[in-house]
Amino acid sequence: MQYYILDGLGEDKKFCHVDSSVEGFNDYDLVLDDGGTLKGVYPKDPYEVIMHLDEDYPKNIVKGDLVCTTDDYVMVSERVVEELKKHNIQEAEFWPFTLMNHKGRVHSKDYRFVVTPQFDALHDELSDIKRSANGVAVRLRKIVLDKKKLENAPDMFRVNDLGIMAFSGLLVKILQKKFTNFVFNEVEQA
Repeated sequence: MQYYILDGLGEDKKFCHVDSSVEGFNDYDLVLDDGGTLKGVYPKDPYEVIMHLDEDYPKNIVKGDLVCTTDDYVMVSERVVEELKKHNIQEAEFWPFTLMNHKGRVHSKDYRFVVTPQFDALHDELSDIKRSANGVAVRLRKIVLDKKKLENAPDMFRVNDLGIMAFSGLLVKILQKKFTNFVFNEVEQA
């Protein structure tokens, strides 16, 4: 099966675009980017977790089904969450938050962070990834997924420790047909 990488910038400049900071949640970056679980660490009142529309995109206020970001966070509408739950998505978690507009008012409480476990799908020899001295991926030059590892892959997962989210061809077709602002890039397999 073919897999695709989610392009977090979406399809159209009219849709909501958030800045990179998350308020109300310590160490959020460890899981929102890299995968894992937020059970036991997410605030009891999830709406205390706040994302702000990016001031650099003052006209991007339309509520699409995917919120645009330059980070690797995946933020989708409740409608998308209900669709995702119908598929093989492992132990994916969906955590609510408050989206604030450019004037500091609530824009929406209908979005969820998508948090999934990492899945070892990377073809290590054919991928070209620059890593820091401590092994953290700092530049993704070329991503190649391993066909053998993908035989048991779910329909949605974080690719290894890279922070990027992969989706099966089946799920991509559904998301692009039923929902707004989803853009995917085909990823090479070997």
